[in-house]
Amino acid sequence: MEILLSAKNISKTFQGRRVLDNIDIEINNAEIVAISGPSGAGKTTLLNILSTLDKPDESNKSSLIIDNEEIFSLGKNGLAKLRNQKIGFVFQFHELIPELNVLENVCLPGWIKKDNDVKKKAEELLKYFGLEDFTNKKPLTLSGGEKQRVAIARSLINNPKIIFADEPTGNLDSKNSKILFDLFFKLRDDYNCSVVIVTHDQKNANICDRKLLIVDGKIKN
Repeated sequence: MEILLSAKNISKTFQGRRVLDNIDIEINNAEIVAISGPSGAGKTTLLNILSTLDKPDESNKSSLIIDNEEIFSLGKNGLAKLRNQKIGFVFQFHELIPELNVLENVCLPGWIKKDNDVKKKAEELLKYFGLEDFTNKKPLTLSGGEKQRVAIARSLINNPKIIFADEPTGNLDSKNSKILFDLFFKLRDDYNCSVVIVTHDQKNANICDRKLLIVDGKIKN
């Protein structure tokens, strides 16, 4: 399989405690990977580094390659462009902008990209997610599951290579959690994108293409 993301020698220390210890990871194209482990194991820390939101302790001794681009050598503008065009983000608390309606929230990354067709693409995504009737609604009027689908639609607007999701089912009941994970598999097939998911739910983690378990700062296979 084609490797989309490769990370080597990823370490991170917080307040003298080594949270990540020389981790190596590869993510294949169109693959769904779960990152699991006990509370405080460093799952979100690892996700933040893989998704370019954070850096390891010594980035000059580490390597992170996404779609053939070496991340730690990119400047501020290059990194911002890569995040906008190749990476999608889905957060536990959705991070939707309350002042914007659903359509505007989905359009936001496309506006940053200056995509003239973004409104049409956003409308198509909302229809894909069964949210076409929510176009003009504000986030505060939506249920947790609806907010999460809007957040995923927003993450897809620029057709990213990879989506990073941090505890996306953390505020959902078991029924909606199952619906959301089924949706990730549909996205993999329909949009040919990889999805990396931090989750504490072992049932959901076990249905992913691969599960990476973090214990004592290392990946256990």
